[in-house]
Amino acid sequence: MLLEHDTLCVADLHFEKASFLQMNGHVPLPTYDTRDSLTRLARIIADYRPKRVVALGDSFHDIDADQRFSETDAALLNAIVEGVKEFIWILGNHDPDIPDCVKGHREDHAQIGGFLMTHLPHEAEDLGVNLCGHYHPKLRVRTKGGKISGPCFAVSAARIILPSFGTFTGGLNVDTDDFRAALPNAMRYHMIRGDKIYRFDGAH
Repeated sequence: MLLEHDTLCVADLHFEKASFLQMNGHVPLPTYDTRDSLTRLARIIADYRPKRVVALGDSFHDIDADQRFSETDAALLNAIVEGVKEFIWILGNHDPDIPDCVKGHREDHAQIGGFLMTHLPHEAEDLGVNLCGHYHPKLRVRTKGGKISGPCFAVSAARIILPSFGTFTGGLNVDTDDFRAALPNAMRYHMIRGDKIYRFDGAH
């Protein structure tokens, strides 16, 4: 939540991922992920009451996702969008186009105050701190009781990579080479565990 600008950002919702895998990969999965993601998004918006919501790309798992939406989920999504003053869909690699039936603005990126909001990392530091998604960051740490892991915000001076919000999205460990390339100078991580957030300092 960007308090100064009354903006809530979420990344990588991946609506209808389970139905895509069920249809194309013949994977016997329950297809309740979209409803769960929508319900959690509606709850967070109700709690924080932002004037603006920015979805940082890959909100839809594929360009035909809307064809698999139930009428109830489609209505809930548009009610969420209409419930805020401004809703911006940043285009991602999974959703280079947002279905026509979905309300809200479509943008390649958004500049809000000192933040440049994109799906993929952007290198133009003169445009502000880059808020992006795409990588679904996940942190694994060792504790006295063993190892714990969870989705996390990965933060450096120039970039913040948001965790995936979608219910059925998984994550990429921040100690992998791909993630190191996206955020080479991490300063801290904020791991989500249930309804709490834990901070861990230091480069990975």
